[in-house]
Amino acid sequence: MNKVNVYGSFTQALFFSGVVSIPKYLLTHYTKIGLSDHEMMVIIQILCESESNPYPSIATLAGRMNASSSNIEEDLGGLVERKLLTIERYWNPVELKWGNSYSFVGLIDELAELWAIERSQQLEEERVLKQNQVSPNITPLPNSTNPAMENLVQTFEQELGRLLTRLECENLDRWLSSHFTEEIIIEALRRGVSAGIRNFRYLDSILREWEKKGLRTRAEIEAEDANFQSRQEKKTTKPKNKGSKTTSNKYENFYL
Repeated sequence: MNKVNVYGSFTQALFFSGVVSIPKYLLTHYTKIGLSDHEMMVIIQILCESESNPYPSIATLAGRMNASSSNIEEDLGGLVERKLLTIERYWNPVELKWGNSYSFVGLIDELAELWAIERSQQLEEERVLKQNQVSPNITPLPNSTNPAMENLVQTFEQELGRLLTRLECENLDRWLSSHFTEEIIIEALRRGVSAGIRNFRYLDSILREWEKKGLRTRAEIEAEDANFQSRQEKKTTKPKNKGSKTTSNKYENFYL
């Protein structure tokens, strides 16, 4: 095969042997939703396999990336824990059996919220610009004279590394109006940041869960956490029932 034919064959194989579609918004914003370069490459490799194999093995991904299986397993665990990736069951009509597949619904939700925030900021900037052209007076944010509100806005902007949108400020105002204290709103933010999830929908779910349990202060929340941890430890250290030594039953350990 001459040089021209080799080049032509390579070009054909490169461009026509299969294309993986990666949304541009994901490629340009993955770091803003807390993804590392390595995690992003894991996602790309899963997408690359999705058409023929919706649940590629850790060994397959490790081989593709020249990475260790433990590193891939750690990346996948982090993505699942942050709900950016989920594992779902599906029925394979060809093989007539159930199988697993990776779902990116959580990742899409995170990107959609980020896009909505950026779009809201853009619209807010345009509104302020237009308003300044008409009048130098700018309408204040909800309850901007409330010290608790001002502190929350400042704290959230410092943690998130950006200005809050008007909609996000309205969320903070709604939480305060719902009798959530400044203390536990900040605690919810702290836990969201620790989990790598910074969207307001996730924070709202934390606050509603505490409200359902009747937890109103950080001390009560920490006490509930300690009780939960204690119950989990008791479950893992609960002694097994050895049963009677005089009888032999092959099912005696089945329900332990």
